[in-house]
Amino acid sequence: MGRYGMWGLILLLISVVGLSGCSQEGDLIVKNKGATEFQGSVENEHVTIDPGDSYTKSIYIGKSLAVVGPSGISVAISGSCPTKRAFSDEIYLMGDETTIYEINDDVGAVDLVNSYYLKINEVSVKLCSGTAFGSNLLDPASSIAPGTTKVIQIDPGCWDILLNYGRDELLDTVTAIPIALGDEITIPWVPGYVYPLITPPTPSPAR
Repeated sequence: MGRYGMWGLILLLISVVGLSGCSQEGDLIVKNKGATEFQGSVENEHVTIDPGDSYTKSIYIGKSLAVVGPSGISVAISGSCPTKRAFSDEIYLMGDETTIYEINDDVGAVDLVNSYYLKINEVSVKLCSGTAFGSNLLDPASSIAPGTTKVIQIDPGCWDILLNYGRDELLDTVTAIPIALGDEITIPWVPGYVYPLITPPTPSPAR
């Protein structure tokens, strides 16, 4: 067999091995174990996952050439929930295996509804035991227009909220708001709004 014939045979063998290689896929399951809806991206695909639900995706990893080939691939996931701060992560997905990624709450949330006819210019918070409010939580040059809602993520604890509203920059405070991990509460704000205290039910007398 001549030199060119030998090279042709080698190329043919390489082609056969390549065609006979096994395609590898890995399964990714993203579980929303939080209390609120997740919205984000999994490998550049937009996904929405309700609380308690999961999202499953089979991802192509590559073709294994005999014993040579990729064993896994990095998969990007990012997003947020009202009760989960925005995050960006990478998961290493192995071929022919199932990888589970869990989304868990790490904050509470206040849905601040502007039920007044004037816009809210600034929002700041402090712990009930604190003495000074923090910086403005709204984005620069933004406000909460009448009839709209702003989701504010807050760590667990007892909180006071200070609002600056209207053209005259009037101030109003909503005090003693209890926030637990995973809580999402709604405040339909108007000036003078008082957050209702939840009184535990009175136990029935023993008979």
